[in-house]
Amino acid sequence: MASKGLCHVALKTRDLKVTEEFYTNVLGLKVAFRHPPTMIFLTTPGSNDLLNFVKSGKSQSGSQGLDHIGFKVTRATLTRTENKLKENNVPIRGRRGKNAIYFSDPSGYQVEYYCD
Repeated sequence: MASKGLCHVALKTRDLKVTEEFYTNVLGLKVAFRHPPTMIFLTTPGSNDLLNFVKSGKSQSGSQGLDHIGFKVTRATLTRTENKLKENNVPIRGRRGKNAIYFSDPSGYQVEYYCD
């Protein structure tokens, strides 16, 4: 039985560099550490979460049941993120009222930013 909770989520990506640039430059995550040449771990500033991307030469085939990755943020951060996505030509794929937006990362994973 886990005693410290969920530590990280590992997702496949074809391009670590593009994925890193998206999550750091567009979404504001920070590099926690790397395991070159095939892995990078990112974290949300001020948290203990880890989002691990693993380089894979295979195309994504299905999501193994993954629907989306959710980040809880403040309303101000939600607004800033939506503006940053627009600046970077990242389309909003869905909304849940005024409290959540859904968009895809460069690997095709759906990401949710919400503030409720």
